[in-house]
Amino acid sequence: TSMKNVLRLVHRYLALALAVLWLSQALTGLVMVFRWELDDASIAGDAVPLDPAALEQRITALEAAQSGHEVYQLYTSGSAAGRFDLYVRNPEGETDLVRVAGDGKVLRAQPYGRDFADAGLIQTAAFLHQTLFAGDAGKWIIGLSGLLLLTSLVLGAVLAWPRAHQWRATLRPRAMRPGAGRRYAWHRAVGLWFVLPAAVLVTAGVLMAFEHPLESALGLDVTPPELEAAPPVTGSPVGLAQALDTALRRFPGSELSGAAMPSPERPWYRVRVRQPGEWRRAYGTTVVYVSAASGGVILEQDALKAPAARRFVASLYPIHTGEVAGLPGRLVSLGVGLWLLAMLGLGLMLWSSRRRRRQVTTGDGTARQAAAGLNATISDPKSNAGQAKAGSI
Repeated sequence: TSMKNVLRLVHRYLALALAVLWLSQALTGLVMVFRWELDDASIAGDAVPLDPAALEQRITALEAAQSGHEVYQLYTSGSAAGRFDLYVRNPEGETDLVRVAGDGKVLRAQPYGRDFADAGLIQTAAFLHQTLFAGDAGKWIIGLSGLLLLTSLVLGAVLAWPRAHQWRATLRPRAMRPGAGRRYAWHRAVGLWFVLPAAVLVTAGVLMAFEHPLESALGLDVTPPELEAAPPVTGSPVGLAQALDTALRRFPGSELSGAAMPSPERPWYRVRVRQPGEWRRAYGTTVVYVSAASGGVILEQDALKAPAARRFVASLYPIHTGEVAGLPGRLVSLGVGLWLLAMLGLGLMLWSSRRRRRQVTTGDGTARQAAAGLNATISDPKSNAGQAKAGSI
């Protein structure tokens, strides 16, 4: 019993201390489940199939329009096929996000990672959910808060776990009068309904927050020797269109997920494609490195044949978002977000009602003690006050 009291106190005060942060994560997480669809739905225009040559021409035009501007990477919008976000860096190091159709037509331009009033709700929610607007330090805070949330989930499950013959009554609370008892019964029942999928999704999210240290521990951050030996670009580099065509031909039936442009330190295109059979819905983890000097393939990393460690890290995002199980999995992820909001709400209501009841009980107890003391004083003939009171009576 004493151990359960300790666990209950830890469970309660973790939630009280981190309620605001966990609420922000749950609310923004609801947006994240369908953020690509919501974002693309706000932009007019039909989806256009990818035209690598037209995409390269648009990038060239953007860089020529303003001196010192550079497109350093691109990624699919994640929703409508044939829409891509171009990351354009200016001389001050700031980035703008230019969304284009597959034929290079500009659909929208907005700041990236700053000026969130102009960046839009979806991007703002994403940065809050992933970094708390604090970069790598924010990721560590998110990761640590996720560990504490996971701890709270485990403690809650231990405290709420019913005996073998009590499962039906626990999971389906009977009608009760309003009050702390009913709130506790529903807090316990709702907690048990979703605690397992919630623990899985939270664990994946925590590991994602520590992705770089995790990759380092698994030896996945070592530059392959093929890239170390890549020849530098001495003349005009190979164009983006050729690099994309080369990568897509290596994996027939695949779709373009993104590409990083070459630089003097990295004289290659890093092209990501998504093969049929990958768990990710949009951002595949099959990578083809194409030489910017010759246009040949330097290295390819097939996600379907990757080592276990790389597949494990690549699986964290689709597990966290639920897309590993398609639309039903994403709906489960949405349900976990709603569940966390409900659990926090029920828990705070339960704590508040018990606190009020404790205050009332303490106040009543003080009054009773005072009354008892007064009665004892009156009835004690040896007490001076009692004698005075008795005389007055």
